[in-house]
This record gives sequence, structure tokens and C-alpha cells, in this order.
Amino acid sequence: MGALPPTVTWLGVDVPDVVELRARLLPGDLTRVFPASITEPDWARLLLPLVGERRDVLVLTEGVLMYLDPAGLRSFLVSCRTVFPAAELVADYFHPRIALSGLHPIVKATGARFRSGARGGRGLAAAAPGWEKVSDHRVMERVSLAHRAAGGLFRLLALGAPAYSVARLRAAPPAG
Repeated sequence: MGALPPTVTWLGVDVPDVVELRARLLPGDLTRVFPASITEPDWARLLLPLVGERRDVLVLTEGVLMYLDPAGLRSFLVSCRTVFPAAELVADYFHPRIALSGLHPIVKATGARFRSGARGGRGLAAAAPGWEKVSDHRVMERVSLAHRAAGGLFRLLALGAPAYSVARLRAAPPAG
């Protein structure tokens, strides 16, 4: 990765053990990874000294939100929206039938547990007040022909909702 433009500050948030490991394995990485847990209510506020006056942030979550229970998902979204009122969020998610089934290969292989899902980008945005869906990108169907067929069948059975997708959300402007 080359130099970041001066208008960009790339921050990561992860648990302390992962931050330490990442620093050892990626010593030249331009991402500044901050040790915190998104399950703590003030996690976003802890980033304010690193962000400065900028509040127009892009929050990227990959393989994270499905591990939060509905209350944790709501808390995460409320924290983002409160601390970064001009935020955009890009997040992947599973439909609840997939997420909560315990049948996903990652869950089976690791013993982890998915605890939440969404029935589309609008459903993810509705998990907490102040968010609106910008777009939804079906990624499962792009993996292979078999995934495309499975995704299409799932959408048919789930009345159009995707099995796995990536949503782009935007903090809605304040009402009034």
C-alpha cells in the first residue's frame, strides 16, 4: 500500500491481543489499530483523539456484526451514529435464517456462534435509529456458479432477501 492521502486517517479497532500480533506481523502497515472492543458502549468515543475534528468517517466491518447479539448490534450502531454523525458504514451480514442456523462452515469449524442477522440492508439500517440504506451488494452469488444457484434459491424462498450480502449505510441527517 502506498501513502495515504493527507485527508485520510485509517484506523482499526480490535482486541489488544490482535493489535499486538498485527503490529508484529505487519510492521509497515499504515493502518493505526486501536485496542478496544466494539462491544463496549464508549468504543467510538475513545477514537475521537485520533480522529480529531473530523466526524465524516467510513466504518468498515468485515465478519464482525454477525457475532453481536441484537442488543450489541444496536449498541454498536448507536455508538457510530452518536460519535460520528456523518458516518457511512459498510458491513457484511447474513440473513437471520443462515446466521442463527449454526450451519455456516465457519461456525462449524471454529465453534463460534453467529448471534444476529438482517433481512437486507434496510433491515440492518433498522437495527438502530438514524441509519439509512444506501446500497446492498450481493456477494455470495459472485463466488461461484453453485453459490449463485444457492443464493437465487434462497432469495426465492426468503421473498427476495439475500442469504449473504454487503450493505452500505449512511447516518441519516437529523430530523427537523
